[in-house]
Amino acid sequence: MKKSFKDRITSLGLSYNKEVLVLILINILILGISAVAIYFYREILVILLSVVVLAISNYFYLSRYSSIEKRIEQDRVDELISLLSYFEMFITNGNNVYNSFKMLIPYSTMYMEDALTNMLNAIDVDKSVGPYIEFATKFKNRIVESLMLSIYQMVDNGENGEQFNEFNFLFSSVSKEHQQNKIHQKEKSISTLDSFPLFGAGAITLILAMSILNIVGEFIDVI
Repeated sequence: MKKSFKDRITSLGLSYNKEVLVLILINILILGISAVAIYFYREILVILLSVVVLAISNYFYLSRYSSIEKRIEQDRVDELISLLSYFEMFITNGNNVYNSFKMLIPYSTMYMEDALTNMLNAIDVDKSVGPYIEFATKFKNRIVESLMLSIYQMVDNGENGEQFNEFNFLFSSVSKEHQQNKIHQKEKSISTLDSFPLFGAGAITLILAMSILNIVGEFIDVI
């Protein structure tokens, strides 16, 4: 079920009333400045520029919610990968899967603590793969499901050394790939920042063009 706009904002830990108020103020400010500019310049280009600025401002403000969601999801996957490193150590020291998950709780954030607690409570009444899959659904990254299935196979096959070796190999591969993806994303964000000066230069060029057109228009009126 798709979240409403209000539920989406609330799920991000933001104030719905504050977000709506800021959005309204941004639009009022831009419309006010646009009205003044249109009154003084009376150019069709000013109207078009005002519409573009209004649209771009709303787009960037609203699209930040997607950025926040991606950052939160990334943080949760980062935390899970970090916790599974401890999980791997606990298993190596002779703890079973259930107790190893339980021992992760003191190192977890509130969200992860709640997710782990719910999974452990579900495992108490359901020994199937269900609780592990349900835990994986809390993450959009599909690799989490593969990791949880690998962990369940350890339980299903008596937590023997062979199953642990398979999990260890899978987790090492996932952890390495995860770190490489983070590096790639960082490089991508840096390359995106490099393009900002081009947008600034384009905006300055547009403003200069409007100023020149206005001066030429006033010069023709004088003639």
